Amino acid sequence: MKTLLTNCRIVNPFSSPEFIENGYILIENGIVEVIKEGIPNFTVDEKIDLNGKTVLPGMINAHAHLYSTLAMGMPFPKGNPTNFTEILEQVWWILDRALDRESTKASFEAGLLDHLRHGVTTVIDHHSSQNYIDGSLNLLAETAKQFGMNISGAFEMTDRNGKQTFQNSLDENITFHREFIEYKSVRPLIGLHASFTLSDESLKSISDRLKSERDWGIHIHTAEDKADRTDSKSRGYNSVIHRLDSFDLLNENSLVIHGVHFEPGDVDILKRTGAMLVHNPSSNANNRVGMTPTALIEEMQAGLGTDGMQGNMLEEAKIGTLIRSSHLVGGEPSVNYAEMLFKHNADIATKLFGRKIGKLDQGYAADLAVFDYNPRTEFNADNWIGHALFGMEAPIDVMTNGIFRVRNNSLIDLDEKSILTNANKQANILWNNMEETDG
Repeated sequence: MKTLLTNCRIVNPFSSPEFIENGYILIENGIVEVIKEGIPNFTVDEKIDLNGKTVLPGMINAHAHLYSTLAMGMPFPKGNPTNFTEILEQVWWILDRALDRESTKASFEAGLLDHLRHGVTTVIDHHSSQNYIDGSLNLLAETAKQFGMNISGAFEMTDRNGKQTFQNSLDENITFHREFIEYKSVRPLIGLHASFTLSDESLKSISDRLKSERDWGIHIHTAEDKADRTDSKSRGYNSVIHRLDSFDLLNENSLVIHGVHFEPGDVDILKRTGAMLVHNPSSNANNRVGMTPTALIEEMQAGLGTDGMQGNMLEEAKIGTLIRSSHLVGGEPSVNYAEMLFKHNADIATKLFGRKIGKLDQGYAADLAVFDYNPRTEFNADNWIGHALFGMEAPIDVMTNGIFRVRNNSLIDLDEKSILTNANKQANILWNNMEETDG
């Protein structure tokens, strides 16, 4: 199909031009051309008049936890956790052991729906269902295909549930990697929970298995809390990053998440290996672990993720802006969260998937979000960030790979009501299973 989108306001962040008040987008196996002036004279299969609506690139969540989708509104933990480790023990490690295939599938469906509804077309997911391992990543890929979305999958390896569970998790990562490494819209990564829940023996086992694989990269939480840093030091390493590097686990395809409590020298290792950093402001604030330093974010050109908090990346960028501003004095420089979202995430996704994702430029995937946005103030090339983060909400249309998945605010070829009804049902079952697991 050759499709021409006409009469649209185009916001193409950190590209050139960034803003076109009234333009055209020609699509055929990706974006062929973005036209700023004149009336294009193309022979096309379909011409769609967007009537002045605003088009943004399909957004990317650089670190998601779709398995936590059904946690919204669940009962508060019995023990009233007072620190990060207790939060993991009393909430997330109970939830991930309580998931079965049906609740995992419902989590994937409802989570991807939330992302797609907010114009997010690529999700880099870090999955954990510790009692449903075999085939869980295939289920993720199958579900993402139904939504037409780009997905990166990795299964969280940890020692906390015993050697056999660790081994099964490692096997799941390797099997998924081998099956999907050539896929266009699926990017397998190797999932590790965090350094402090993995022994040296386990890290060596992972490293040894990866020696026979190609194009692999790990996806791991790093120094999110001081407990992770303290654990690495107690094992004789300078830092979490130093420990991972000692086992040759960092490379140009690796994602290191958080980095709140990095040590001096960690950036040098990350630069040398080419590993990429992803910042998750709302989760860090919610878990009260601190805030990733501004200088680190800027030097590493960090990406932006939600760590399972939500599927709305515009909201995540806004929240990050406000959280950081609350800790600054007047005139002190902050972080450009729009740049993280629209530039750094696009760079990360393009690198991982091996094709151009995340911009409205020639040669990029035809992934885009259309907003029926009527601004109350002037909207132009100089102030689009303010409108995107503080004015625009959910898109009315979403396209992935040149095909509308949401059109006129309705999901195409998917039953949204059934997805949400099933999510409600599975959430109640999951919460009951958590009670039994915790008991």
